[in-house]
Amino acid sequence: MSGSSESANHHWWPVGLQSYWSDRNGDVSWIEPDGKIDKKRAENRKIAYKRHGHTTLRGSVWKTNFEDDFQSADNAVRAVVNNLLGLKSTESTPEEFLRLIKLIFKRDRSLRNVCRFYDLDEGIHRKLLMLLISLLIRSPAKRFRYETYPTRLGLPYDEEVGKLNINQFYRTAKELCETGSISNQYFVLLHSPRKTFNFGDGSLDWLTSNLRANRISGRALLPLTPQLCVYVCTPREMRPTPNCASLNAAPWMVDWINKITQIYSRDKLFFVGKPPVLTEAFRERKFLEHSQKTDEFIDMLDEVAGIVKGTPLIVTSGIH
Repeated sequence: MSGSSESANHHWWPVGLQSYWSDRNGDVSWIEPDGKIDKKRAENRKIAYKRHGHTTLRGSVWKTNFEDDFQSADNAVRAVVNNLLGLKSTESTPEEFLRLIKLIFKRDRSLRNVCRFYDLDEGIHRKLLMLLISLLIRSPAKRFRYETYPTRLGLPYDEEVGKLNINQFYRTAKELCETGSISNQYFVLLHSPRKTFNFGDGSLDWLTSNLRANRISGRALLPLTPQLCVYVCTPREMRPTPNCASLNAAPWMVDWINKITQIYSRDKLFFVGKPPVLTEAFRERKFLEHSQKTDEFIDMLDEVAGIVKGTPLIVTSGIH
């Protein structure tokens, strides 16, 4: 028997991140596919959790609680987010601000023209990667897909199979994040100081399905706060530095990202301020995804990282 966490409420969205989504009263709000809006006080820790969600083999002598496996990622939330918020995008000079204004109405411009580039410190790089992957693997969307694995053999959904897969894949990912090669991982930070991002119970995740014992490969897009969204990818060819680009997201970019979030979410969309306009995809109340792993906006973000459209991603491998 392992694990020391006594609480039966296991969060799939870290409490530390929820605090960034609180309004002035300390409440976190969400909307459901039928348009119902609800809110709860963030400090009560009663948001975005699943009861016994990280406990396997309950009722047996082999009962295992792996909630604590996520603790290192959760403990790093403040340090990671504050560091990323400090990586400013291009709005510090009148010339740069003018370029951004032009970009608002022109989607055919290269995003590289309005980026500022950085070299992430290895410590922050690894913590950010672990936080992103932890959010993806324990999300309700990923849990649902893990639970459906038995259906490939004609068997019913199995919650226990879902938990076992969360545990297995996260242990693999954690080792890769802590000690694996990070030479071909690129991050794009999208800042939106006015128009806000939404966060759902699912995200664009073309990354964790490719996890193996010695590699991280793929793409993922996750809003971390209402003002910050992170894109990660693994280019085939990449210079050692920089490994991070930062830009101010034009309103149409925020809208596009929020629509992507609605595709991958099923039950809840978290928001700050004005409730989002629901899309048909979200109203279906299903964990949907792109029919093919392609999206025009993702192609634009790939171009920032130096990836040519249609180029396969490199396999990031090696445990040191």
